[in-house]
Amino acid sequence: MFIGFSVSNFLSFKTTQTMTMVASKIARHKEHILSGNGKKILKTGLIYGANAGGKSNLIRAVDFSRDMILGGLDAVDLNKKYFRISNDGYKTPGVFEYRFITQSGKEYSYGLAISYAEKEIISEWLIRIEKSGAETYIFNRNIDEEGVQHTESEVKIKNADERTRWKFYLEDFGADISEAMKKKSILSDVAERSNGKHEVFSEILDVFLWFQSIIIIFPTSQYNSLNQVVEDEVIREMFSRLLKYFDTGIESIESKLGYVEFDKIFDGIPEEEAEKLKTRITNDMRDEPMLFRVNNQMYTLRKDKNGNVITTKMMQNHGNSQDLFDYLEESDGTQRLFGLIPLFYEHNGNSVIFIDEIDRSLHTNLTRKFLERFYELTDGDTSQIIATTHDSNLLDLELVRQDEIWFIKRMEDHSSEIYSLNRFKERYDKVIDKEYLLGRYDAIPVFDDEVLEDMNAESI
Repeated sequence: MFIGFSVSNFLSFKTTQTMTMVASKIARHKEHILSGNGKKILKTGLIYGANAGGKSNLIRAVDFSRDMILGGLDAVDLNKKYFRISNDGYKTPGVFEYRFITQSGKEYSYGLAISYAEKEIISEWLIRIEKSGAETYIFNRNIDEEGVQHTESEVKIKNADERTRWKFYLEDFGADISEAMKKKSILSDVAERSNGKHEVFSEILDVFLWFQSIIIIFPTSQYNSLNQVVEDEVIREMFSRLLKYFDTGIESIESKLGYVEFDKIFDGIPEEEAEKLKTRITNDMRDEPMLFRVNNQMYTLRKDKNGNVITTKMMQNHGNSQDLFDYLEESDGTQRLFGLIPLFYEHNGNSVIFIDEIDRSLHTNLTRKFLERFYELTDGDTSQIIATTHDSNLLDLELVRQDEIWFIKRMEDHSSEIYSLNRFKERYDKVIDKEYLLGRYDAIPVFDDEVLEDMNAESI
């Protein structure tokens, strides 16, 4: 379960900004409350704000930091990711911190600070938080004033061999740390090198797997397992029903199987680009079917025992089974649904799902139905959605709680500030969508009429 996230000096976030999913004392929508480690945690977070206010940057901060945590600094592009409006942004650390409960039911705080200038991790910590509030540092990594790195732990390990191994791992992040280790997180290093079966190692693996399980969807994200829709009859049937439920005009998803001459797939593509695609596809192709987007069509490709390429195309039946539609012939909204529908069955009962622009290309009624359907299908599990949106139709306290609504606004210094609707102490029966559009909660576009007046004056 996701409890909260803080970020500073990343893109439009200058000072520390925090979003928390800890529930307030609001009595309504109790079905939106999850319990863990003595806390009441919200199931949803909807984030509103004007264009360029910083909404997408919050999702980018999660995506960026998650990639760093799992893959180290080599897995991300650090170039110009700091708050660039400030002259000292390049020299100021970027800090990212998470609060969460893992599958084991334990609560943790994990964070790291990076140096954009030196391109290294300068601080990292993992803290176990007990129900009583007591804290134990699993590890704490810091650089002192002389530039020497120190890593400490408060964990007491009973087994002598495990204790020695733990000490050995932490020493790799001590005073004699290598250049490679400066870019890597302790969390990923220990999770990957240890067996994760005993004592502190099982805790670290548990935390590592929590980060791995995070689902992040951007407007341009493409569902990575569309090949399952083609190959798996059960999933294909589920997709068909949900696409019909959401009134896309699709009657069913069809799987069209056949042999194809490999080179024919690339007809019409410039030779140099075609060769690159062929190489990538050939290198990636395994025994399992792989999905590829080639020449504006979606193919599932694999090789048979004779080395021949078999292609299976995902097609949509819009009422004429003799003339099927290709995936890329569908509307932007329907293609967007192909990326969102898997959330209904891939959440595994405990996933944290971040969606940037959940309403992108979708009718306002469809977006609302999607959320309602998510609540129904995940009732009783700990799945959560945190999403940015412009759709004021979702600003309805019959649908969500006051503490599930957040705003991000651009300040005078062009930095982003995040705050909850709870700040305004609104009643449960308040019509908040109109109040939002009227500017009561800020976080809406402010149009400078003087600019137009000056332009008109200059053109006279």
